[in-house]
Amino acid sequence: MLAAFCKGHPIDIGTFGAWAGHAAEGLLSFYSPGYFADYPPGYIYVLWLIGKSRALLQMGFDTPEFRVLLKSPAIVADLVTVGVIHRMATERNYDPAKILGLAALYAFNPAVIVDSAVWGQVDSVLTLFLLLGVLWLERRPAASGAAFAAALLVKPQALIFAPIPLLWFGDRLLRRHTAAELSLFLPAAVLVFALGVLPFAAVHGPAWVVEKYVSTLASYPYASLNAANVFALIGGNGADATQTMLFLSFKTWGTVFLFFILAWVAWRAWCGMTASEHVYLAAFLPVSVYLWSIKMHERYLFPALAMLLAYHILSRDRRALGLFLGFSATLFIIMTQVLYLSMHEIWYISRFDPILLAVSATHLLLWLLLAGIGGRRQRRLRVPDGPGREACA
Repeated sequence: MLAAFCKGHPIDIGTFGAWAGHAAEGLLSFYSPGYFADYPPGYIYVLWLIGKSRALLQMGFDTPEFRVLLKSPAIVADLVTVGVIHRMATERNYDPAKILGLAALYAFNPAVIVDSAVWGQVDSVLTLFLLLGVLWLERRPAASGAAFAAALLVKPQALIFAPIPLLWFGDRLLRRHTAAELSLFLPAAVLVFALGVLPFAAVHGPAWVVEKYVSTLASYPYASLNAANVFALIGGNGADATQTMLFLSFKTWGTVFLFFILAWVAWRAWCGMTASEHVYLAAFLPVSVYLWSIKMHERYLFPALAMLLAYHILSRDRRALGLFLGFSATLFIIMTQVLYLSMHEIWYISRFDPILLAVSATHLLLWLLLAGIGGRRQRRLRVPDGPGREACA
């Protein structure tokens, strides 16, 4: 019902609708010169199917039926994610009431519903593939590689999670357990990604793939794009990334912060990675990058919700559940504000808007708690096999 009667974010819905129509006219000519398309091919295939279905059913572009069709992939991804959460809790032997409660926390999460059914974004599709990729790393490396590749084909933001498989296999290589696993992960990842880009690379040349990702990642050179993060907290929302703050540009500060984030994550991996540990890192990375990096949109925190809930299920750490609820509330607030402003053709929240500042400060406090959870778990961890591991305990 929400998908039908909520028009969603005018730019995103308008763009996805136009792309669906354009793709239906000729899939391989979709990336025509001068045509704006900053998504990689993965989701373009989905929009091609939507565009063909719209033409077959003779739907108008500005109709409730087409809005449901356009938002349905994200809604389906939400439902599948709920199923994954339900199965995880079942496998960990939670009682039936707790299993249903955990699944319901995601199914009826206002932030999830707003992102998919109301806004019309596709973060849920990206999140589903990332969640499966993280959960399958240990038991199904080939399926994990395919899921990570699919996520990268959907959105370049999947690169935020690239350290997870790299560090996981690095840790396993040090323990001499991973030759077979890596030999399954890499071919599956390469095969899925190659199949996704090959039809377009055949038309535009092999260098086109690299150019597409580089140009997409280089777009929107702002300190913050309505993201409630550290840069927004100091008045950087909508500010040019080259603007100077404390003798360095926002871009340089973002690079410095990113270096420290990756260094901390690598240190944790060096100290040893269990199944729950790499799910923790899959939650810590998107939250940290969202909070401390530039070019962040308000929704880039979204994948962390599923990761935090998954980490709670695996570790039974109630603090993770509290963080899931906290970030769900703040993400709902900031997305609702951005969506409301977009209906009045206002695309940026005011730099010193009290809601933006309050949510940014809350995110900083939640991040400190998230980092603290990891630090305390690390002090309790002992991994004796491997040079220097004892010092991490």
